[in-house]
Amino acid sequence: MRLLPPLAVLLLALPSLAATTVPWLGIEMAPGSHGGVAVRGVAKGSPAQRAKIVAGDQVLAIDQRPIGGPEDLLKAVQAAPVGAHLKLLVVGKRGERTIDVTLEARPAEAALQRGGLLRLAAPDFVPKVRAGAKFAKLSALKGQVVLLDFYATWCGPCLDAIPRVEKLHEAFGGKGLKVIGISTESAAVVAASARTLGMKYSLVSDEDEQISARYRIHALPTLVVIDRKGMIQEIAIADVGAADRAVRELLK
Repeated sequence: MRLLPPLAVLLLALPSLAATTVPWLGIEMAPGSHGGVAVRGVAKGSPAQRAKIVAGDQVLAIDQRPIGGPEDLLKAVQAAPVGAHLKLLVVGKRGERTIDVTLEARPAEAALQRGGLLRLAAPDFVPKVRAGAKFAKLSALKGQVVLLDFYATWCGPCLDAIPRVEKLHEAFGGKGLKVIGISTESAAVVAASARTLGMKYSLVSDEDEQISARYRIHALPTLVVIDRKGMIQEIAIADVGAADRAVRELLK
C-alpha cells in the first residue's frame, strides 16, 4: 500500500518524515494540455510560490529544454542541487513568461501536510461507506464536528488508537460529532474491521487512495479534526490525545 499520493502531487513528495537536502520546487503536477506540465496547485511557502507560479499555469521548458511531461520536470529538479537557479518557461493567464526559481531543501512531510491543510477547508470527497452510518459526502456534514481516522488493520498504533476513537464516538456521537474511519485496504477488510475491532462509526474504503492523497497521509494513524464550518483545526499523527482535546474544544 502506498501512503503517499502518486506523481500528481507536490513535486518530490518522497516518503520521509524529516527535512531533507532533496531539492524541492513545490508544485502539484499533471500532464499539460499540449505537452509540458500543468500546475494543479502550489505549496505554501515553496520556491514555486515565491516565484509567483500559480495553479492553472503550465510549465513548458526548463533552462530552454522542452518538457514532455511531469516525469521530465521531476528528473530535472532531482538532478539539480539545493540552491540551484532554474529558468522555467511558463504560460498562463498572464501570458508566456520566463521565471527564475531557486530550489530549496524539501521540508518534512508533517510540515507539508500541516502547511497545506491546517486552518483551511477540508478537501471534500464522496465516500465508499463499508460499515456504519452512510453519508453522501464530507461537505454534507457541515454543522457537525468531524473526526477522520486514517487507519489500517495491520498498523499496531492504529489498533491502539481505535478503542479511544470508539469511546469518542460513543460519548459525543449524539452531541454533534461524526467519526469516520478511512483505510486504503479492500472493501471486505474495511467491512470486517467493524466487527473484529468493534468500530461502530462510519468506515470508508479508499482503495484508490484518492482521499489519502488529498489529505497528504504519510503515516498511520493520522487523525484529522474538522470544525462545524468544514475547516481543519487539528492534524494529529498517532496522538489521539491531541485529537480528543480538539474535538472537545470544538463541541463546547
